[in-house]
Amino acid sequence: MKLTLLFLLLSTQAYAKELSVKFGTIAPAGTPWADSLEEIKVRVGKESGNQIKIKTFLGGQLGGELEIMQKIRRGNIEGGGLTCGAMASIIPELDLLEVPYLFESSEEADFILDNYLLVPFRKLFEAKGFVMLTWAENGWRSIGHKSKLIKSPSDLKAVKIRSQESKVHLAFWKKVGASPVAIATPEVLPALQTGVVEAFDNTPLFTLAAEWQTAIKFYSVTNHIYQPAAVFYSKKFWDRLDANQKKILTGPGNGLAREIRSNVRKLGEGLLAVLKESGVNTYNLTAAERESFKKASEGLAEQAVKDIGGESAKIFALIQEGKKAFKAKK
Repeated sequence: MKLTLLFLLLSTQAYAKELSVKFGTIAPAGTPWADSLEEIKVRVGKESGNQIKIKTFLGGQLGGELEIMQKIRRGNIEGGGLTCGAMASIIPELDLLEVPYLFESSEEADFILDNYLLVPFRKLFEAKGFVMLTWAENGWRSIGHKSKLIKSPSDLKAVKIRSQESKVHLAFWKKVGASPVAIATPEVLPALQTGVVEAFDNTPLFTLAAEWQTAIKFYSVTNHIYQPAAVFYSKKFWDRLDANQKKILTGPGNGLAREIRSNVRKLGEGLLAVLKESGVNTYNLTAAERESFKKASEGLAEQAVKDIGGESAKIFALIQEGKKAFKAKK
């Protein structure tokens, strides 16, 4: 009898140590994002002796990005990986990172995000009920259209374009004369198919992963927005963990950013070839055409700082400081 009770007690204790972590994202299966999450899942399982089990819900299974973020904040989901544009609904300062043509290259963006913005944004995340683990990325966004080639801002006049649920994105589309419609990611393809919208912007990778290319004939490489993302946990969940669990879930911290970015970027130009093979006409803007888009977006950053308030002026100053430092080290 005593042995039976002892066995039950030990079993209960072992079970109590197991930790289940639900992780939500709109990233589809078969993408570098899904692969990176799988690597995190395997590492955490191994280091915890399989006592911490991460279960990933890909492709918006738990809802759109705004819905996922709200669930994480409430502690209904333990963690997630989302774009900064979506997270800006709760952490407004993130919208500054999505100002068109804010960053001149991926290398510049990496340098500024890692060396100037990581600590300030970790504090902003914590203040809103999150624990930021690492930066990630969606990449450079360009424009897809069902029936029209976009070569200049004037080509977007009155175009019904899907906009990410972000104030900066919406402001940009309105500034160039488009008619933006904010639509959650899982609903974009049906919206394109039914004519609710006729265009969208996103990276070649996400366009293919979400099969949005099946609804368009043209894809213009504007690279108008570099879109960071972040991996983070619910603070309500985090505060219940012991030190060892936190250490395992933290892992290399923002050291993960290098791997995640590499996994996304190594596909590179090959994705444009895939778009072509799928029947989409792709077009790379000339320097003059790209400059017309940059000119059309002038003033958005300064306006965003005024509209956002909070720590936005400080964040914008850090971005400018980081730009100067990046140029100096080249």
